[in-house]
Amino acid sequence: MSMNEANVVEIKTSAWRTLPLIGASVLMTALGAAIVLDVLPDSQAGIVHRVVGGLGVLLFGLGTIAWLWRQLGSGGAVLTISPEGIRDRRIAPETIPWSAIRRIFTWEYSGQRILVLDVDPAVERTLHLSRIARWTRRANRKLGADGLCVATHGLKIKYDELFELVRRHVLQARA
Repeated sequence: MSMNEANVVEIKTSAWRTLPLIGASVLMTALGAAIVLDVLPDSQAGIVHRVVGGLGVLLFGLGTIAWLWRQLGSGGAVLTISPEGIRDRRIAPETIPWSAIRRIFTWEYSGQRILVLDVDPAVERTLHLSRIARWTRRANRKLGADGLCVATHGLKIKYDELFELVRRHVLQARA
């Protein structure tokens, strides 16, 4: 995390925080492949096991590629917090103005805390949401995260630090 003289905080990916996620994805892909190829000791994988293994290869293989793509392709900041607003390249290329954020809250899922931005719907409609943000938006809403989700896994910032930073900016915009 770095801050310059214009009070802009730029947060990049952390290789050390991303490495375990990449490793887990690779292991799960390999396990799926071992099931599909029926190479596990004392295994007699039937068609159902092979289909499940194939789905695991597809899902975790794509996950591995996504994590590697993010790690290798993110030369700059992933998350930028400025006096104007917040920009998360994983969500949209535009900066979300602080004045458009109606509230922030923590959503916890599978032991992971995620910052949820409840953005004015008129402003949200103007954003060019990333594919993954569009695909997960409805599912997240059904799970209780009705807003744009900002995760810290793989980034050089801890959740509590990010939450406090965003909270201060939102309060300052309302003052």
